[in-house]
Amino acid sequence: MADLTAGTYPSMSGCCGLFDMCSDQDLMSLSLQGTNKFLDWLGWERTNVCLIKKNFITWVRPEPTTPRGTVRSSGHITDPCGVSHGVDWGMCDFTLEDFGFIRRHGPVRNATRNDLKMCELQPRYRLDGTPITGDAEFDMRIATEGILQDLKRDVITGSILVGGSFDGLDALVKTGYTDSLGHNCNMMDSIVIDWNSNTMAGGAGITWNGAAVGINFNFVSVLLAAIRAELDRISWSPTLSSQTMNVGDIVFVAPTATLRCLLDSYTCWSVCPGDASNPAVLLTYEARAFRNSLNGGMFGAGRIFLDGFEVPLVAYDWGLTKGSGVADAYLLTGHVGNIRTISGQYQDLTGSPVAYPDAGYSVTDGGRFLTWLNRTQTCVQREVEIHPRLLMWAPWAQTRFMNIACAQPGPILNPDPWTSWFPETSFLTPACIENPALPQ
Repeated sequence: MADLTAGTYPSMSGCCGLFDMCSDQDLMSLSLQGTNKFLDWLGWERTNVCLIKKNFITWVRPEPTTPRGTVRSSGHITDPCGVSHGVDWGMCDFTLEDFGFIRRHGPVRNATRNDLKMCELQPRYRLDGTPITGDAEFDMRIATEGILQDLKRDVITGSILVGGSFDGLDALVKTGYTDSLGHNCNMMDSIVIDWNSNTMAGGAGITWNGAAVGINFNFVSVLLAAIRAELDRISWSPTLSSQTMNVGDIVFVAPTATLRCLLDSYTCWSVCPGDASNPAVLLTYEARAFRNSLNGGMFGAGRIFLDGFEVPLVAYDWGLTKGSGVADAYLLTGHVGNIRTISGQYQDLTGSPVAYPDAGYSVTDGGRFLTWLNRTQTCVQREVEIHPRLLMWAPWAQTRFMNIACAQPGPILNPDPWTSWFPETSFLTPACIENPALPQ
């Protein structure tokens, strides 16, 4: 690696501060994003197992009369000493190998400047009373924030075909599953619905696993059919059907704007007479009251009821916005009672500092993050990395909706800084320009 060169980024301490430490203003926090309800719903567990392989019996049926035949053999026998027919079954294996690797670093700092004070008011404190400890804390938080933004996108768009990445939902909720020998595993296929950039009212070109969907079906009607299909498949699984499903086991995940369009469409589907896409009825007092009753829910983004089953809505904008006013969404079965069908994992990195005590490694957040310093003389740079992956053991109980159009007055906002709604001028690089000839 090349030698480090001190950068011009402002710092939490020293002679060129990021904030005006000498004013009477406090900082709320150095944490930028905080928790994320969808990532929390996925759940994350620590593991040191690299390779996971599961074998499934996907179906069992009476044996056909000829090998790979289409005629069902008889199970009835007239002679108790006669020869019986056998059974036939299918198998599929899932293999999950290794983890993703996500690493970010902070700016290069001059280590001799870390304990300098800009003024007598330092150290500063947040409003909750905790101290701001300087560049080391700030650089760790900034690098970790960048990693979490990578993780938020990879959970949706990640692919093992990209070096260091892992398969996200776009790669896992699909059709065309095969086993390790290349055999078709059609029973494991997900439901993939291409909405063909239509609005919630429906329209032409919509497909369900490649088959055409009639133009008379609106989005809520197709969503109802998808959840029925998922629940039917669950009821056919002896292991899962014995479980009692809870609210939050199945969720609908979509960008915030798409969820609002869904709630409007669901309101009209529920209370509009005749045409279930009549927007005029939404202006009535009764419709507005019904619409407001859908707000909140388990994750705060609303809820809908299909066949009496409550489906919480989860707002998630990372990687799901696919264009101007067009987005993807997922109907996900993460649990069936006490059995988890989707989960996140991260490699337990607590062994690295123990195995290499002289390397200066340390771990945070229960082994999720490995961190260390790159050093050249008194120049230092904070490195942080995490090794995550996503497991999905029941892709057949998942549905992906693609290319849903949703319009609203004003821009559609997104918290991802790489989306187009951020003004370009907000990305001016901060630089320390006071006494530029001095090492910062």
